Amino acid sequence: MKKYFSVKTLPLWLAFWLPVIIMGSYFVTRHMMPFGNSTILTVDLGQQYVDMFALMRNTILHHPATLLYSFSNALGGDMLGIWTYYLMSPLNLILLFFPPKILPTGILILTLLKYGLISLSMAWVVRKMHWQTGWLATTFGLMYALMGWMVSYQLNLLWLDILILLPLIIYGLEKLLTTGKYRYYVIPFTLSLIINYYMAYMVALFLILYWIWTNSREPFQWVTIRQSFIRFVNGSLLSVALAAVVLLPTFFQLTQGKGQYNQTTIGKWIEYNPLFFFSKMFVGSFNFDQMPTGQPNIFIASVGVFGAILYFLNRNFRWQNRLIAGLITLFLFSSMFLAPLDLFWHGLQFPVWYPYRFSFLWSFWLLWLSATSLNSFEPLKFKPFVVLTGLFASAFIIVAFTFNKTNFMSWPQILVGATFALLALILLLAPRIKIWPWLVLLLTITEVSTNAIWCLNNFSYLTKTEYQTEVKATHKALATLPDTTKHFFRVGQTYSRTKGDPFMQDYFGGSAFSSSFSKKTSDFMGLIGNPNGDNYATYYNGTVLTDNLLGFKYFLDASTHFATVQGAPARMQNTQRPDLISDLFHAETANVTIYKNPNALPLGFAANSAALKTHLKNGNPLVNQTTIWNNLVGQPNQTLFTELPFLNFNTTNTNRPQSVNGAFLTPKNLVKPTTLTATFIPQDNNPYYLTLGPNLTPDVVSITLNGRILHTNDAFKAPIVLNLTNMAQHQPQTLVFTLKKSTLWLQDVNLYELNAPLLKAQTQQLKAHTWQVSHFSQRKISGDIEIPHSDQLLMTTIPQIPGWHAIVDGQPTATKTVANMFIAIPLTTGHHTVTLKYTPPFLIIGSLISFFALIYSISFSIIKRKRN
Repeated sequence: MKKYFSVKTLPLWLAFWLPVIIMGSYFVTRHMMPFGNSTILTVDLGQQYVDMFALMRNTILHHPATLLYSFSNALGGDMLGIWTYYLMSPLNLILLFFPPKILPTGILILTLLKYGLISLSMAWVVRKMHWQTGWLATTFGLMYALMGWMVSYQLNLLWLDILILLPLIIYGLEKLLTTGKYRYYVIPFTLSLIINYYMAYMVALFLILYWIWTNSREPFQWVTIRQSFIRFVNGSLLSVALAAVVLLPTFFQLTQGKGQYNQTTIGKWIEYNPLFFFSKMFVGSFNFDQMPTGQPNIFIASVGVFGAILYFLNRNFRWQNRLIAGLITLFLFSSMFLAPLDLFWHGLQFPVWYPYRFSFLWSFWLLWLSATSLNSFEPLKFKPFVVLTGLFASAFIIVAFTFNKTNFMSWPQILVGATFALLALILLLAPRIKIWPWLVLLLTITEVSTNAIWCLNNFSYLTKTEYQTEVKATHKALATLPDTTKHFFRVGQTYSRTKGDPFMQDYFGGSAFSSSFSKKTSDFMGLIGNPNGDNYATYYNGTVLTDNLLGFKYFLDASTHFATVQGAPARMQNTQRPDLISDLFHAETANVTIYKNPNALPLGFAANSAALKTHLKNGNPLVNQTTIWNNLVGQPNQTLFTELPFLNFNTTNTNRPQSVNGAFLTPKNLVKPTTLTATFIPQDNNPYYLTLGPNLTPDVVSITLNGRILHTNDAFKAPIVLNLTNMAQHQPQTLVFTLKKSTLWLQDVNLYELNAPLLKAQTQQLKAHTWQVSHFSQRKISGDIEIPHSDQLLMTTIPQIPGWHAIVDGQPTATKTVANMFIAIPLTTGHHTVTLKYTPPFLIIGSLISFFALIYSISFSIIKRKRN
């Protein structure tokens, strides 16, 4: 134990605890759970990642099969891609001890742990490299852990492990090239590939640059270069092979989703004025506006910046080595404002929010150069001091003349930043007295703390009440439902905290959000009238038809409840479903009413073979719903949704158009309200629906029905469907569109009536021959079905993705696809036993590659030890 707890290791322990104490103190002052009524949840951490962490807990603690596939992923989807991007960090296991209602507390602890390990990693490595010792090693760890990138992107917990591993990877590469020992490099690089392939890709590119730099330290010798290259390539390929078990299936899944959105054209090559770059070197140069689009977060403490510059002035390093370092620095700098390079670093996809995600490499690179050159024995000499002062003065002048063109800088930041820089210069000039390392550390603590506080104070965080109220309310409502391990059914909601609620609460829903989301599922949901995007799909705007077809047996509705507190479901409505009153009442809690749909179809049923010819078109979701249904029941020409004209419509403060649909409205007087009012009177008790084009978002128009606001999603790519009314025969309905912008295009605004009795009768027809599931798990479903003469197709509502395999009566059978979305199996008349199994493509191949790579590594290590 003395080896780990001694005077010599004290700087390393301090390197771990300093960032933990600094950031922990800040979290306490912001009253974050468990220290108050706020949480650490903000932006994607609150809207996406917290749901993923709850998913991880559910998978490990309750049903491990969802590691590979889950019906909570929208209508069903592969999960390996989600795990390899979001959840593979072993540190996440801490969260197993925190159930959903206190999960933010676990996330805060996890964040602090990563801060400490990042600092410890850097401090340990610069010490092992014999570049820095004692409290200066602590200082470098702290500068690395609290650099601008880390503070700005701390909410992206899935990226932070790469900061822990990067110094270890670089140290391992140094060991590999000098001693030929592979393990120091292969182990951390393999871990990076497994934990987060996305960030590891950026590190892999940087490693190429770093390898070039290391080979410029000594005079060129072909034999040495060749040996170095072989070691580097072999070690890297071995790491890739060891990680193949996750890399191969993950890359395949990317081709099914995110990879289909690769950028092929570039607009502006220069993304911003490069002079703005220098403002980001000052404290507090990050705010919320910088998250979606902004400049790279490259702040590091002044001592680190000056140390990096001193490297280039230090003639103890070969001029060739410094030249290569300069070229690498220039390349990294150019990558942070030239679009083609920026695109390359991000894997040919410009990031959605959080720009310049690779800029942590810039900060690491400067700190690495600084660690090689910062001298703790001699004061700064006159010539280097003049150069540093001149460069600082130049940067100050540039920032002073450009900061007012940015949205993140102010004079107080400039002056405070300049003060820290001047103090750093004074310290570098000062004699190296015994307390000099402590003074450097103290200055660094003050500067990085100031930056962290200044940046993070620009953000608001989800309150404990907002988070817990919805989580508890939904959990209580779901507790009234049957056990999904024995019965398959989907659950819909008229409200949600996030699109990842099914992940958080562990149920089969219709919504999901992830960076690896299936494009096929997203497109389908958009085609039937639900909000969708490149990385998400929702089931907010269903109809009675889609409820029946997709098996939404239960619905959680908050529309009739009064919102008394923040986070109450009634305050989180994203749709309204008056057609639910035709369903059966199931239960009610304080915040939610639960309805049961007796007409929901099971996971599989016999349908007409005409369904295989279903082709959906963009632009009219209710026509698409009718097409699917008519083909399933073998009635291609029937009308389920009837388009109706409005009884009357009029406008205020704008010219009256000829029709509601397609109308362009422009205010006559910008001060007065501008509205279009349309009326209709239902002639029976059927549900009525309205379609809305994708430009009619809540920030553009407010829509009310009989004075009550109609809720819609913030954004949607295709027309959506709104349920207006149900069971309202002969009751006049008044629809009002109120402009929020200077113009409004009423795109795809059409009124429809659903023939509910016909739909119900045909639903019962389909329910006559269903797939009687005898075994259900996320990856294997078995059951029997009796196929009638008229319907020789087993139709399922399982999304068709590569990896599903069918076995019919003991024989492998090819599957078909309906509507470019669902698995279907043609069957002959009579009784059949059908089994569907899912295995992620390339998982077996990847596993074999990793297995043999592991055997090779172990064998190689044993043989080498015996030889030695």
